[in-house]
Amino acid sequence: MEDSDVERTDIQESNEGEDEELIEVCPVCGSPDLYYETGGIEGLYHCKYCGYIGGFVIDANKKMMGLIRDEYERKLRISE
Repeated sequence: MEDSDVERTDIQESNEGEDEELIEVCPVCGSPDLYYETGGIEGLYHCKYCGYIGGFVIDANKKMMGLIRDEYERKLRISE
């Protein structure tokens, strides 16, 4: 096996799991239930779950989405 073959194998092994599906989620509550409204100079995202309106969303995998949601729900419980 040539050195270049070893390097390609190492790269392929290190990239495994990085092809995880990323979903656009709300930065406040982690919900993927967003809609994009165009108009004006730039469009805005609206979250149907928490009411967030803004130009920023997060590309997250399912684990990160769950962590954002857990933190949002924890803050809701504290504020009640």
